Amino acid sequence: MNDPVTAEPVSDEEFAARLDRLGPFDRPLRLAVAVSGGPDSMALSLLAARWVRQRGGQLLALIVDHRLRPESTAEAAAAGASLTRHDIPHRILVWTDAPARASQEQARRARYALLQQACREAGIRDLAVAHHREDQAETVLLRLAKGSGVDGLAGMAAWRPAPWGRLLRPLLDLPKARLVATCVVFGVVPADDPSNRRSRYARARLRAAREVLAAEGLTEDRLFALARRAGQARDALERITAELGRRAVRLDPAGYAAIDLPTLRQAEPEIARRLLESVTACIGGGAEPRFDAVERLAGAVRDGALLGRTLGRCRLRVAGDRLLVFRERRFLPETAGLTPGTFLLWDGRFRIEMPADAASGDRIAAWGDAAAGQGRPSDLPFEAAATLPGLWRNGHVRRRPDLAGVLEDGLFLRFEPSRPLLPNGFPVV
Repeated sequence: MNDPVTAEPVSDEEFAARLDRLGPFDRPLRLAVAVSGGPDSMALSLLAARWVRQRGGQLLALIVDHRLRPESTAEAAAAGASLTRHDIPHRILVWTDAPARASQEQARRARYALLQQACREAGIRDLAVAHHREDQAETVLLRLAKGSGVDGLAGMAAWRPAPWGRLLRPLLDLPKARLVATCVVFGVVPADDPSNRRSRYARARLRAAREVLAAEGLTEDRLFALARRAGQARDALERITAELGRRAVRLDPAGYAAIDLPTLRQAEPEIARRLLESVTACIGGGAEPRFDAVERLAGAVRDGALLGRTLGRCRLRVAGDRLLVFRERRFLPETAGLTPGTFLLWDGRFRIEMPADAASGDRIAAWGDAAAGQGRPSDLPFEAAATLPGLWRNGHVRRRPDLAGVLEDGLFLRFEPSRPLLPNGFPVV
C-alpha cells in the first residue's frame, strides 16, 4: 500500500466519506484548498474539485509562493497551470516581505497568515490542507521527542477552529502513496520540494532515519495508532472539561469571562487546568498559554493565591466567588482602519463589519482610559471596557462600543472569538 506503483488511487466515494464527516458546511458550499504543487495537495485539489462540483459548490485553490528559493515563483505558476487544466480556480499568494533566510516556523506562520487573509477576502470559512498519514506519524514522533502529554501525542486533529472559520484535514488516515497514485490517474505530474530533504529540518532528519526507527518498533503504523489512542483520551478529557465549563463559566458579550470559583476548585486538577487553558486562550485572542504556566495558575486557584495574576495575554482577579478573566491592555493591537464593505476580527475577539455605503476615515482602537469617563454601563467592569474596540477619529472617540450589535452608520460589532471556549462550542450569554 505504501508503494506508489501498486497503491490504489483514492476514490471519489472514499474522499466524500471523509469530507462529509467534517460537515456541516456553509450553504452555498464554498471550500478553499491550500496547494503547494506537491502530490499531497494536488491530489486533495483534484478530489475536492469533484466533490464540490457534485454538490453545486465552488472551490478555490490557494498557492503560496514563499520566495525562499529562486525556483518558487516558477513552481507556483506551474502548479497554477496544472490546476487551470483541470478547471480549478486558483490564486497565487506571495510572501512579499520574506527574510533572506527564514526558518520553517517563520514560513509556516507566513503561509497561514496569507491563507487566512485570502479566505477572509473570498468569504470562505472552510480551508482544507493535505496532511496525510505519514505527516501524522512524524508529528507524533516530534512531539514524543519533546515530551508532550496526551494532547500532543494525539497529533493533528481532523479539523480545528481557525480565525477565518475551520481548518480541515480530510486525508489524515491516507498514506502518501495513494495520493501519488491519485495524481497519476489524473495525469498530473506534481512538483518536488527539495527542502523536504534538507537535514537542517527536523522532519527531514526523521524521514532519513525512517528505517532505523522502524527497526526499533517506531513504525508509521504504530505512531499513527498512538495518535488515535491519545486522541480518544483527549476527546474524553475535553468532554469532561466541556461539562465543567457549562456549569462554571459565563462568557460576557463584552469579551471577558467569569468562572465560578467553588465549582472550579472542586474539579479534578487536570480538568481544572484544561478549563483555565481554554478560557485564557479564548479571552486572550487565541494566544496559547504555556502548559507549566497554566499548571501554576491552577495551583494558585486551589491555594487562593490569585492576586495580580496574568496568563496568555489575560489579567485575572477575584470578585467574591468568581474569577474574572479580562484581556490585557498591553497586548492589544494598534489602531486599524476600516474599508467600507469589509470586516475584520479585531483582537481575535470581536467581529466588526462596515457597510459598503459607510463613510471612511474612522479607525478602530481600544476604548482605553476613555472608558473611565461617562458612557460606560455601571455593570461593565473597567478592565473589560478598556479593551473593547471603539470608533476613533482625529484622536477622539467618535463612538463608544455598543454591545447591542449595530453602531452608528450601520457599523456592526459582535463578540466572536477566534478560539472557541471549548472544542464542542460554547454559548455567549
